[in-house]
Amino acid sequence: MEIIEIRIEYPSGMSITDRASYLADSGHVYPSERLQAVLREFCVSEAPPVASAVIDGANVQLDSRTDGTFAIGASTDDGSNRSLIAIAIQPFSKPTKDQRQQIGRFLHTLSAAAFLGAVGVWHSTSVWTFADIKLEASLVGAFVLTFVQGMIAIKGE
Repeated sequence: MEIIEIRIEYPSGMSITDRASYLADSGHVYPSERLQAVLREFCVSEAPPVASAVIDGANVQLDSRTDGTFAIGASTDDGSNRSLIAIAIQPFSKPTKDQRQQIGRFLHTLSAAAFLGAVGVWHSTSVWTFADIKLEASLVGAFVLTFVQGMIAIKGE
């Protein structure tokens, strides 16, 4: 059993913050008798409240049960507790549709630059050495790779 912070918010603007017991095995939150009495009193004159708690560093919504306890609901974490590294890699690990399209456009720009570089090397080289062939092959490979990845990324849902 763990002691957690619980927050009850009513549509009228009233907020109640208290501590409650959290039993991880069952996923239930047990508020104090005092808080249960207050909630019963307010249910007569107030609209149903929204209950939330911080459990293991994540904000979770609490669903009211008939016996006066709460069950763990959906996570309401807005991402404000995420590290800078997690925020920086999010567009690449779990990109949204708009982020995928922007990445696809960026890859197409790189593809065009690699293509123009390959054409430039082709026209400016009169004697082909191993280094020139390697440069041309890397530019053509970069063109193909970024073009295909850009097409995959820009495809959308």
